Amino acid sequence: MATLSPYISFAGKTAEALEFYKGIFGGEANVQMAKDGPNAANTPPEKMDGVFHAEYNSGAGFQLLASDMMSDTMHPNGDISLTLDCDNEEQLRGWLDKLADGGNVVWPVRDSEWGSVFAQVVDKYGIQWMLNYSKQQ
Repeated sequence: MATLSPYISFAGKTAEALEFYKGIFGGEANVQMAKDGPNAANTPPEKMDGVFHAEYNSGAGFQLLASDMMSDTMHPNGDISLTLDCDNEEQLRGWLDKLADGGNVVWPVRDSEWGSVFAQVVDKYGIQWMLNYSKQQ
């Protein structure tokens, strides 16, 4: 089975963002700093304290890969949304509240047209999360 893991640039805030997500979803992050990375000799001095590569394995069963090293010419977070299927409505509401801290709720919790409970939030790092709980579970 194939696995898809989003790879996100947090534009210098990767370590901070992963700590934020760990506080919400639990789990562990393996972080390699640029100064310790395989390309340290070619890394500009202003990026040496950034994250070269990080792998975050949440306690909720999903993975994010992240870095501070992606090109400054790229949109740091792209035009992408992360969809998280929740186990129940209480979990959805709890995660929404935590992700909204410093962010912006786009869609408050509501019954969707497709029969699920749905909410959408952009967190303080500019990442858009779509939270869904299917009532048919």
